Amino acid sequence: MQMEGKGQIDPQTWKGIRSVMQVQLMVAFVVAVLMLKQWWFCALMIALGGLLSAFHGRIWCGLLCPNGGFIDLIWSKISLRLLPFPRWLNKGRVLQSAFLIGMIGYFAWIVWLVNVHKGLPIAYASYAQHGYLFLRFCQVMLALAAGLAIVFEPRTFCAHLCPGGTIGTIAAALTKRSPIVMDAEKCAGCRVCTSVCDAPDRLLVPLIEKSQTLQAQGKKEKLPISPECYGCLDCVAICPKGALRVETLNASETEGVPLKEAQ
Repeated sequence: MQMEGKGQIDPQTWKGIRSVMQVQLMVAFVVAVLMLKQWWFCALMIALGGLLSAFHGRIWCGLLCPNGGFIDLIWSKISLRLLPFPRWLNKGRVLQSAFLIGMIGYFAWIVWLVNVHKGLPIAYASYAQHGYLFLRFCQVMLALAAGLAIVFEPRTFCAHLCPGGTIGTIAAALTKRSPIVMDAEKCAGCRVCTSVCDAPDRLLVPLIEKSQTLQAQGKKEKLPISPECYGCLDCVAICPKGALRVETLNASETEGVPLKEAQ
């Protein structure tokens, strides 16, 4: 692996590594959910994504999520990108909240139907009882993500609808964890990173603009990216100056803190 600077690797090498990680979870998903009908796998993926987000931000979404893998490796290749997703539909994160509440309500209904209404024990789990309904949920999410990816930008579902991603964003915001930080003094303002980001205007452009302001003031700081970032790390790999890097420190401990004090 080529190392050109701290936190930077060869973009093509990173792309291959990321694809391998995604394929592994995609295969596990297909085998566990679509072939073996193991309903618990869906719930496990959501739980693990939220847990990891509490420590490293939404890196799960960008590296390990099976649905994200299908989007990046399949649907993005045939995406028509007919028009940008109408952001007003998710104003105030109404859509994200609605999908999250809907998912929680659906899962609660399944448990009530099987374990309360039908009187089956909590430990009882089968395709005929829990599995069929959980499987339908997974199929709907896969189909919706695919449809949005083909019509709009590939990661539209992840940015505006995914209930698992919303849990990750909430977990990252509560623990103030940021998967990526920018060393303000190193940023050249070239915006090469924005070419590989699915939401550069919301995630990277604010950091670039702030870094330029800090440079003009002669300050050296680390700037954490928004908790909404799903941590694909493509920007880290492509940055020619090594200004973007993976960071595991609490975002509140890095923002506005001089580099020599935060390291």
